[in-house]
Amino acid sequence: MSNSTEFNLKVDPEICQGTAYCERVAPKLFVIGENSFADVIKPNPGLEYEEQIIEAATLCPTRAITY
Repeated sequence: MSNSTEFNLKVDPEICQGTAYCERVAPKLFVIGENSFADVIKPNPGLEYEEQIIEAATLCPTRAITY
């Protein structure tokens, strides 16, 4: 399988509450920034991150993560 980009990872800053679930399950993809909200580190990750992306989006209580 190639490392081609398969996802367009985003966090909606209007609804993110900064709970950091995403950072805990996918630290290579998300970080809680200085503004106390999630920032995407790697906006176009490949398929190797699929499980982490789905888990982070599922755990997000406000559903701020889209992919």
